[in-house]
Amino acid sequence: MSDGNDDNPVRTSTEQMEEIIAEEVGKAIEGSLSGFIDKIQSTVLSLVEERVKRLEDSVNLMKDKTGERKGCSYKEFMACNPPIYNGEVDPIICQRWLSDVEGVFERTYCDVGDFVAYGTGQLRNQAKDWWDNKKKEMGAEAARVMTWEEFKVPFLKHHSPKAVINRIKEEFIQLRQKGESIDKITGIFMDKLRFCDELVTTEEQKIYYYYNMLSTEYREFMTPSKYETLTEIINVAREREIELKKQVERGERRAQDVNPSPIKKARTGESGKKVDAKGGSPSCKVCGKGHKGECRFKDKPCPVCGKTGHTASLCPGKVSVCYKCYQPGHKKSECPDFVGKRDTKESPIETPKAKARSFQLTTAEAKTEPDVVSGDVGTNRKMIELAFEEPNMIYKLPQCFKL
Repeated sequence: MSDGNDDNPVRTSTEQMEEIIAEEVGKAIEGSLSGFIDKIQSTVLSLVEERVKRLEDSVNLMKDKTGERKGCSYKEFMACNPPIYNGEVDPIICQRWLSDVEGVFERTYCDVGDFVAYGTGQLRNQAKDWWDNKKKEMGAEAARVMTWEEFKVPFLKHHSPKAVINRIKEEFIQLRQKGESIDKITGIFMDKLRFCDELVTTEEQKIYYYYNMLSTEYREFMTPSKYETLTEIINVAREREIELKKQVERGERRAQDVNPSPIKKARTGESGKKVDAKGGSPSCKVCGKGHKGECRFKDKPCPVCGKTGHTASLCPGKVSVCYKCYQPGHKKSECPDFVGKRDTKESPIETPKAKARSFQLTTAEAKTEPDVVSGDVGTNRKMIELAFEEPNMIYKLPQCFKL
């Protein structure tokens, strides 16, 4: 029988143990509750943000389809690094700039009304000067409401004139590979092709012009009718270029045969100017004439100074004779008699020209005349020619004929 007092030691210890466990559990829950709440909060926020972003993307997509979206800011436009135009009067550079800027408009969802304001902000130097003058002509209000298509009309007229485009078309027709690599000449070809839409209308014509532009070492291994697209013949030309370089490395072909340098060709042309027209031989330093082999005047003495190594026409010791007073040492323009008369403003008296005279001799008369030279005809003729070629020289020659 129990007397109502709870003096059982086992029960007392169990109750105490439960109280202690409950207290410890409460402390543990209380300590981790704040961290648990923060974790739940961050998870919920991230889910909410993701959901909001999806909703915004859906809304923007719907606006793009309906055309209700309002473009981008200038900061967003500049973040795409739009190209700068300096005002080159070059259709290739000009139209490439327009294409690049319009690509930035598209990527940034730029509003159509901001095209002119954003695009003209990339003009520099001569291009900016042109736009400033154009705005003055139009007026500020007209420039503000101008559309991009309206802007391109005067812009292209000034920076891409028809005369320059016609010149590009002529260059396209006459384009030939002269030492350029395949990639470089292909780039030039494609740049000029953009302005030849009226001239080149089919893929077959593109292939023909590209094939005709290549140098011989490429064309001799290619048949244009085999290719259906321009890309195919370009790739074949690149493969041929690699093969030609391998042939050079193996010693099967000279390096100058593969894409010879245009600079070397130009230098060859300049050096060719020094070549004499007769036979294509360079001018001799001894006689001054163009010939091949050893100069026949090399070891012959000069008739003026008696030294070898030059002819009479190139002799440094030759003496000039005045045609006025017939004295050596000066020219007619330096003659004292001529200068004195010119200073006194007297009309110079010209020396009458001697009339030509000829003599006809018989064989018997020629033998008895002491002034007649006889002998080899070729030798006497050479002496006469030498006398007439160098009228300013003094030669000790025998008398050739009697005056």
